[in-house]
Amino acid sequence: MKQILLIVFALLLCTLTTVAQNRKQMVQARNDETLPPRQLAEIDSVIVKHQLALEECYREVKNYNPSIKGKLVVRLVLSPEGNVRNVEIPRDDIANSALDSCLTRKLKRMTFTRTSSKQGLQTVDLPLNFADAEE
Repeated sequence: MKQILLIVFALLLCTLTTVAQNRKQMVQARNDETLPPRQLAEIDSVIVKHQLALEECYREVKNYNPSIKGKLVVRLVLSPEGNVRNVEIPRDDIANSALDSCLTRKLKRMTFTRTSSKQGLQTVDLPLNFADAEE
């Protein structure tokens, strides 16, 4: 019986040691200043992944204004942690505040890859073109 308890205790100790080491590695990874800069391809992949959500904004506005279509540019300011810090729409051919608000809400929820804090904030202009599929 004592041997079984010693074996169980040893296994528990090994498990706790492994968990502690994994936690330490995760903390080190979060503080790693050697992360590479965020590439535009990485940003594009996140946008493509959320494309339907962005198109949903257009469809909602289209229900109230059937003639709406056009291009707009969305300026994203990304933090090193991958969060969207700010969304601006500096050039807007559509000029629809409901669409702008919806896009801003959905874009602020997106998470991008992390970079080193040395990289600072990253500003990206994202062109969007909204039109019906038949056109």
